[in-house]
Amino acid sequence: MDLATVLWLHKGVGNAAPLFMVLVSLISFINYFRGLGLDGNVIGAVVVGEIMMLTQASLGLILLVLGLWPGGWGIHFLYGSLSVLFFPALWAYTRGATDRRASLTWAVGGLFMMGLTLRAIGTAG
Repeated sequence: MDLATVLWLHKGVGNAAPLFMVLVSLISFINYFRGLGLDGNVIGAVVVGEIMMLTQASLGLILLVLGLWPGGWGIHFLYGSLSVLFFPALWAYTRGATDRRASLTWAVGGLFMMGLTLRAIGTAG
């Protein structure tokens, strides 16, 4: 893979991430307002979102090794690192709970992840 392809993939996954995080939040809010806890849809979406963030970080590290640094690299790496660590940290915080309260927690967490990904895009330069 050449530099242009890796950069194109990094931008594409980065642009898809906020939309996907809104989807995670929307599914969780629907469960919460229906009086349900977490189900396989939410947990599956969270796993796919985490895989998306790990792929994004891997592509970013490849770009870094190839010598392409973002404009605001320090803050960009901070937001990127937080976006990779947030879902596992939220899972640890909720201790794997699947009750109604956990649905609300994951809904707000999805919105927070959307904000992190948008800030990462904004600091990419």
